[in-house]
Amino acid sequence: MSSAITINIVTPRGVLAQTDAGYVTAPGELGEFQVLPGHLPMLVAIKPGVLTLGSTGGIVVAARYAVGSGYLRINETGTIEVLVEEAVHGSNVDVATARAELAAADAEIAKLQGAPLDGDWHVLQIRRAWAQAQLDAVSN
Repeated sequence: MSSAITINIVTPRGVLAQTDAGYVTAPGELGEFQVLPGHLPMLVAIKPGVLTLGSTGGIVVAARYAVGSGYLRINETGTIEVLVEEAVHGSNVDVATARAELAAADAEIAKLQGAPLDGDWHVLQIRRAWAQAQLDAVSN
């Protein structure tokens, strides 16, 4: 069994990263999960959060990416494809813009308190989660 996993992070704009790692930790819709080399094929929905790529041994973090909603797929060869609406490497996050987006989303969500939870509320929740994911990718 190989000690590395090949990972491709893909957005609608194209491939953001193609790299190898010892493990991947992802923000699943049902909770954070980790994938190690040799994992069985699967398809999992992911939510906005931090995708962590680590070195073999599971201790050292090699890279952190803020990712939006999408899917993580492990194919038959063990390659991982992360197909997301948006993604950015933690070192490329514009912290000031992310903080402003988070504050704006929080303010708009506060205005909707008590209103029926409709599509606008869900869009704001996704915007807020994306802004928070960017900040988390930088700060952790």
